Amino acid sequence: MLGVASLAAVAQTNQAEESVQVPGRALKIELPAMPLHMDRDQNGAFRGSYSLSNGQVLHLRQYGSGPALYAEIDEQGPRKLVAASPSSFVAQDRSLKITLDMKPDGDAGGEVLMKVPAQRMADGSMSQSRVVSATVR
Repeated sequence: MLGVASLAAVAQTNQAEESVQVPGRALKIELPAMPLHMDRDQNGAFRGSYSLSNGQVLHLRQYGSGPALYAEIDEQGPRKLVAASPSSFVAQDRSLKITLDMKPDGDAGGEVLMKVPAQRMADGSMSQSRVVSATVR
């Protein structure tokens, strides 16, 4: 009986040490070479708050009477957006890329790419900044 338990423990240890690389698409946030001009009403169609799959909330707003659209995730501060297409926007500081699929029933789907800045690790080293994805629900 002890031998069987030992084999099971060894098998679990070996499984925990294995890793598998799964290739995926590279997540990048780039400003469009030719930004699309959208007027206040076109941008206004996207105003609102959107729940993200990571638990955060994306807020899209317009300020004043201009056409500009601003994005804010939780309380991280607004970022001015430029239109890359009729349904995708990039923050001028390249910290966000938002793609929205507005459905006829008023619901929205899509994806938000967010740049996570470098952070100090427990050992004192710095991690690299990276881009993460969240789904719009």
